[in-house]
Amino acid sequence: MGLIHFKNTFKIVVSLIFLLSFFALQTNGQCSSHHFKCRSNKCIPISWQCDDDNDCGDGSDELNCEARTCSDTEFACHNGRCIPNRWQCDNEDDCLDNSDENPDVCLNKTCQADQFACHSPPGVCIPILWHCDGQEDCQDASDEKSDCHQITCSEEEFTCNNNKCITKRWMCDQDNDCGDNSDELNCANVTCSSTEFVCANGKCIPEKWKCDGAVDCSDESDERDCPTPVTSVCNNREFMCANKKDCVHMTWLCDGDPDCPDGSDEFNCTNTCRPDQFQCKNLQCIPGQLQCNGMQECPDGSDEEDCQALHPAKCNLTVQFDCGDHCIPLSSVCDSNNDCGEYEDEPQNLCYKNECKEDNGGCSQICEDLPIGYECKCKPGYVLADNRTCEDINECEIPGSCSQLCTNTKGGHKCECLDGYMLEPNNNRRCKAKEGHTVILFTNRQDIRKIDIETQEYVSVVSNLRSSVALDYNYHTGTVVWSDVVEEAIKSVPIDNGEVVTTIVSENLDTVDGIAVDWVYGHIYWTDTVKNKIEVSDKTGKIRKTIIGEDLDEPRAIVLDPLEGWIYWTDWGEPAKIERAGMDGSHRAIVVSSDIKWPNGLALDFISKKVFWVDAKLHLLSCADYNGDNRRVVMSSPIILKHPFSIDVFEDWVYWTDWESEAIHRMNKFTGEEKTDIATGINSPMDIHIYHSYKQPKGINYCDDMNGHCSHLCLPTPNINAMSPRYTCACPDGMVLAGDHKTCIADNTLNTTTVTVSSTQSAPIQPSVVSTTTEFAYQYSNDTNSSKIDFGTIQPIDNDSLGNNSLLRSNISEILGGKGFFPDTGKLAGIIIGVLTGIILLLALVGFLIYKHYLRKNITSMNFDNPVYRKTTEDQFSLEKNQYQPARSYPPASSQSLEPLTSPGTNEFV
Repeated sequence: MGLIHFKNTFKIVVSLIFLLSFFALQTNGQCSSHHFKCRSNKCIPISWQCDDDNDCGDGSDELNCEARTCSDTEFACHNGRCIPNRWQCDNEDDCLDNSDENPDVCLNKTCQADQFACHSPPGVCIPILWHCDGQEDCQDASDEKSDCHQITCSEEEFTCNNNKCITKRWMCDQDNDCGDNSDELNCANVTCSSTEFVCANGKCIPEKWKCDGAVDCSDESDERDCPTPVTSVCNNREFMCANKKDCVHMTWLCDGDPDCPDGSDEFNCTNTCRPDQFQCKNLQCIPGQLQCNGMQECPDGSDEEDCQALHPAKCNLTVQFDCGDHCIPLSSVCDSNNDCGEYEDEPQNLCYKNECKEDNGGCSQICEDLPIGYECKCKPGYVLADNRTCEDINECEIPGSCSQLCTNTKGGHKCECLDGYMLEPNNNRRCKAKEGHTVILFTNRQDIRKIDIETQEYVSVVSNLRSSVALDYNYHTGTVVWSDVVEEAIKSVPIDNGEVVTTIVSENLDTVDGIAVDWVYGHIYWTDTVKNKIEVSDKTGKIRKTIIGEDLDEPRAIVLDPLEGWIYWTDWGEPAKIERAGMDGSHRAIVVSSDIKWPNGLALDFISKKVFWVDAKLHLLSCADYNGDNRRVVMSSPIILKHPFSIDVFEDWVYWTDWESEAIHRMNKFTGEEKTDIATGINSPMDIHIYHSYKQPKGINYCDDMNGHCSHLCLPTPNINAMSPRYTCACPDGMVLAGDHKTCIADNTLNTTTVTVSSTQSAPIQPSVVSTTTEFAYQYSNDTNSSKIDFGTIQPIDNDSLGNNSLLRSNISEILGGKGFFPDTGKLAGIIIGVLTGIILLLALVGFLIYKHYLRKNITSMNFDNPVYRKTTEDQFSLEKNQYQPARSYPPASSQSLEPLTSPGTNEFV
């Protein structure tokens, strides 16, 4: 016992020596190089010296400072501080003595003619467009109470009970378009025609949709009592689901995430989750960081079990004392009882000694005396740097502290907005666009619709489509552009007149998964997931070019930054990645390649200079700098991000469509919080965009001067540095640039027709021979053995190029027949062969068109693959039903889903 007592005494003595040495160093230590040492030996950040604040307490940090006079752009606070004039009367105490918010001054503040004056707090002005827009912007909601009338729907619209406006033709279509079901009240009984099938819930669908393998009735009655479906054949890299008709990637087998509709890819699995994942009791894997986060991500809730044992609670030092392996109440410290077990709570030389009395304990701000020792603390907005010195927290480095502009201040920060935005009176951290309403533009394959977030107006832009998937718009021309994967076409329509549909591209297209409109230069870019290409065309679709045609597996989403000349796109193939390149195809580089599986949606945020994307496989919403740096996960949740497809970003929000929840959602783009549902019950929600002028800021069109003097396409190039060219001339496929780098000529290496005849000329001659009547130039060459006429390089010319060339102005028959260039026999042979070649090419083209037409009319089955599903359907009518299918098949609506937002008989969801 004596030995044990000696050991305990020795431990206590050693602990006391350590504590005394520590406190001595704390009190008498030297300040670091980035700190200022006060006369009292207190250390403060060197930036606080001469800032008109007595941070030392003895005023030594404000001695020998040069007197400062506020400039004309600054407001002089009563305490001597200077702040920007724009900070005066903004309902924030920026002077720290509230002199900038003097009521005598701020109450007399007059709002401008284009502003509305809130009643309370006084002096707050908001844009007049925010008055009576359905959103409460003033703190007292006076902007929605003063002289506001209920929103009136147009004659073509139905007024829902919740004041939402919807298209009248959506009434009584068995879809809850209003959101409160008022558009489906007092409806007459629907009678299905003889060519329709009656669902068990009374909904009518085309008879041919019954037993086609796709759920079209929300109660699944159209797929009951059906004969055994024809099974599809999965390839050697795929796993066939238990339903014998769906396939998933083999690499997704037993990965903890059910990808088959029946979940059979996760049956009888024995493997464990990755080291960075948590395995639920049902063997599902979720990201490890989701364990014990307060939310149940596992369906069985096992990720929130035993969290206290996994993460034992730390002692609350404000009311507890840490003995090392357990906590005791502070009241038990220095009470002469050995509560810790080894007298850690009873150091005789430290009990009830108030270290804070002498020089504030060496603390730069707050010194809190404890029964044993003391603790340095900081005021709000500061953090301890070295256990005693408080340093200012730079809130501007924390995502979401401000929407846009952030100025760090001592102990706080100041938020401001870019031109065109202003801070919301109810939230002085969040910027809101001064002009326009936030309108969501989206497609659900049969319709392109728009929803006004503020007025709740919900209307159709264009309807009765076959299968629209990709979508974009040009705000400045008021044009919506989309792709139809059944018609294999790209079309456009005025956003205010859905009847005037224009076909832009209809040839040589397969599955256009993504589309992007260049609102500065007027071009259209798209991804083709079958051809594995990225193409561009002018706004008419007459001039096309493949921008990216190599090393693409499954390109999908595509977005543009014409201000800087960049294209961004996702590729969910193997390997999955996000890439970018110049809008002319140059400077291609990978932006994201790790921890990515199925990047579906992609969006650019021009305000934060970030690229956002959603991963439908990993259930992630992430963002990064344009070059991929500073990557950050905004949201990781298989519950919230069930199967995201398309996203867009505007103001503080990210919006996305979700196949599984059949809805449009939004959340805070910085924190992933404040998740809300914008619209629910949407059957097959596809592409989504925020329709607003700020989403397409004006830029300089460097090709505006005569198309950059380019004969065909003038494309912007990425702005790499000050020496970078801002545009380049580009040619359609099959053509190349001539030596002037502006004129396109036929590419002889691809397809040329050469006629060789004998010649007695010995000198090599290479003139350009042009017929002024046909305005086409034919280049030919002549050597000692032969002469060649190249009919492949035919280019338009102008009269100016012929002005000083008498030879070119000569009749072509004279050139070919005379002056010793060719004998008459060579001339005749060339003409005959040229005519025959043209006839053969014409016949081949006619034959190809007939074959293609015959093939379309006699298709009996097709395979549709997708990273999750692939189906085989029979009968030609399935192309009308399973519309978005040439390269992938989208999952059927679940039995728990709401009624789709489509009219009866138009559901084409697979």
